[in-house]
Amino acid sequence: MNQIKTQLRNSLKDEGFRSFIIRFLCTLLILTIVYESYLWLTEQQRELDWVTYKVSELSHALATALGVANCEFSCFMDGCRIGVEGKMINVLEGCNGLMLALVYASYIVGSGGFKWSSLVQVIIGIIVVQFFNVFRIGMLVVLRDLGGDAYFFFIKYLFNVIIYVSILLLWILKPHVDHLFESAS
Repeated sequence: MNQIKTQLRNSLKDEGFRSFIIRFLCTLLILTIVYESYLWLTEQQRELDWVTYKVSELSHALATALGVANCEFSCFMDGCRIGVEGKMINVLEGCNGLMLALVYASYIVGSGGFKWSSLVQVIIGIIVVQFFNVFRIGMLVVLRDLGGDAYFFFIKYLFNVIIYVSILLLWILKPHVDHLFESAS
């Protein structure tokens, strides 16, 4: 009898995991298709996508606020260039942080289902990831302007970690946000 109870308990745990995986993968697939379709449409219109443009524009504003004199900002169909002449940073579509935000959104829907609290967490998460991404790119422009080996160390190691840490923090905070929504209702 105890063995049957244990098997039943284990199958319920497995069912929860399967539900998570199905929701996660379906959400990720749908969001990726929507995002790739959006990129395809902007490419057909021979324009830069809005997210990359905004991340670049805000990164330029941050670098300027942090004291990069003569900081230039120009965008083309395939990305933007930010910085001082001769020390420009290229911000391409893959640098906009949106794909990571979509993985985060898929995790939220996978673990919490399609609920109002999930939608709020997804929106907040996308904003937080973009905030960290703007900070990362703005700081790269500053480091590139200052010169030296710090720029190459930070671009290769530290600044990629920053964006992943933002996702990790959001994942850690998820149960607390869920609790806030449960106590509010």
